[in-house]
Amino acid sequence: MNLFTYGSLMFDEVWSRLARCDYLKRPGRLHGFTRRRVHDDVYPVILKSSNGVCVDGVVYFGVGDEDLRRLDVFKGPAYDRQTHAVVVEGGEKRPAEVYVLNEDFSHLVTACKWDPQWFARTALGVFLSHYQGFR
Repeated sequence: MNLFTYGSLMFDEVWSRLARCDYLKRPGRLHGFTRRRVHDDVYPVILKSSNGVCVDGVVYFGVGDEDLRRLDVFKGPAYDRQTHAVVVEGGEKRPAEVYVLNEDFSHLVTACKWDPQWFARTALGVFLSHYQGFR
């Protein structure tokens, strides 16, 4: 299966701690969603949006079942894995699995947008030291 990532999993330092295989990857864009920060943490969630916004991320192609199971555990019950059409670099639409915030956890969401550049500069090291149990 293809997997669209939009937060910490876009970063090789995080991905390599979870996935057991190397996968081809390309930039992708998911339309109709918005990416927000989580209260008191450094990672994002996405939720549906009706105002025409999109989320940029990375698509990993052909992710194996074992790696998907590991990722499901990593993401936990706050996320639902759903299939959506993602536009990959070059304009091609591809189906991909996406971890979308489970509505029961909407209280975790802030109004702040999550910025990948901020995460890389400021929070990646913190994230890795906090989430190191998936080596």
